[in-house]
Amino acid sequence: MTKRKDERSLIPLLAVVGIVAAPLIFIFGIVAGSQIQLANILTADSLSSWISALATVAIAVLTFVLAKETWYLREAQIEQVNELRVQSIRPNVSIKFFSSPISFNLMMLEVSNLGKGIARNVRFKFYDRNGNEIKATENAIVDEFLKLHVMSKGLHSLGINQKFESFLFSFYDVKNKIDSEDVFSPYFKISTSYEDVEGNSYSDELIIDFKEFDGVSEIGGGDPLHKISGDIKKLREQFEGMTRSSSKRLHVNTYSSQDRKQEREDQQRWLEEQKAKREQLTANNKSQADS
Repeated sequence: MTKRKDERSLIPLLAVVGIVAAPLIFIFGIVAGSQIQLANILTADSLSSWISALATVAIAVLTFVLAKETWYLREAQIEQVNELRVQSIRPNVSIKFFSSPISFNLMMLEVSNLGKGIARNVRFKFYDRNGNEIKATENAIVDEFLKLHVMSKGLHSLGINQKFESFLFSFYDVKNKIDSEDVFSPYFKISTSYEDVEGNSYSDELIIDFKEFDGVSEIGGGDPLHKISGDIKKLREQFEGMTRSSSKRLHVNTYSSQDRKQEREDQQRWLEEQKAKREQLTANNKSQADS
C-alpha cells in the first residue's frame, strides 16, 4: 500500500518536469535548426508565436496539475478531520478477568469502557479453539459467565469510564464441574462487539486460558486492606456491645482522689475482716479438736 502511494506521488512530479522540459527542448531544437539553415522555414514572428503558444499550454497544464494536487490535499484534510472526529467518539470496551483481593481462588469479572465515547449495543460471544461458538450448557466455565445477564444478553450502553464488576466463581467450586479434566485445561475466547453513537461497529477479543494460572500462588493471605476492614468491623461490634442503651452513650464512672482513697480504705477493711474470719474459723476448729 505504501509503495503504491509513493508511485502515485511521483506521477505529478514527473508530469511537471516533462511539461517544463518540453518548451525548453523545443526552443533548443529551434536554435539548433537555425544553425543548420532551417531559419528560412520559420520567420521571427512565427517563432515567437510558437513559443508563446507552447508557454500558454505549459501554464495551462501546470495550472491543471496544481488544481488537481490542491483537490487531493483537500480530500486528505477532510479524511483526516473525519478520522479525528471518529476517534473522538470511539469507545473501547475492555474485559478483565482477575482474582479477588479477598482470596486468590475467587475469580472476578470487570467490563469497562476505556474509550472517549459511549459504547452501545455491547454483546459478548464465546468461541472454542477452532472458532466454533460455545452455547449454554456446552462448557461448565462458560456457563458461569452466562449466569450474568450482562454476558448472556449484553448491555444497552456503557458510559465513558463506566465499569461493571461482579464475582464469577471459585476455583474450588468449578473443579467438581469439570468432568475428567484438569482445572487448568479450559480455553476459550470472548468476542466483544459494540457501536459508537453514530453506529460505527467495533470488536475486540479476549483469550481465557486457565493454564496461565497454573503454578501461581500468593503470600500474606490476601489483601491487607481487607484484613484491616475486618478488624475495624470487629472493633465496631465491640463498641456497639458497650452501648446497648437507647441513648447510645458509654456509661463511664469517674473517680476523684478522695474516691480512690476511700476505695483503698474499704478494700483494706474488707481484707482485715476476711483475715479475722479465717483466724476465728481456725481457732474454732482447733478447740473442737482439743475437746
